[in-house]
Amino acid sequence: MLNVKRLLAVAVLLSIYSCSSNKLIGSWEFIELYEGTVPKIDTLKNKQNRSRYGTGILSFHPNNSFDSKDLTGNYQKENNLLKMKYNESKDTIRMKIAYINKDYLLLSSASEKSDTWFYKKIKAKK
Repeated sequence: MLNVKRLLAVAVLLSIYSCSSNKLIGSWEFIELYEGTVPKIDTLKNKQNRSRYGTGILSFHPNNSFDSKDLTGNYQKENNLLKMKYNESKDTIRMKIAYINKDYLLLSSASEKSDTWFYKKIKAKK
């Protein structure tokens, strides 16, 4: 009986982990870049892209690859840390996942200059 409980607990933990990883998978529309951290997601929910930085789509795929504009690469997600390496670059970009749900994504720079990128999930057309 104890082994069944352990197996059930492991299955639940794996399910929770895979669900949080799956939130990242999909295409995200870039909305805005902010200096510093963004304290509340609620103030951003109705925001449309009018950024001086332009538009763009960041897509994460189940095979741990991603693409952004014409560039591709691979990513690793470890808790709230996202490591992204473009195929054309030697360097790995480290981003903090400041917020994620099924509709919104905030990525913050893991460097000393903590800029924050705001994305909205692109809904699949039915």
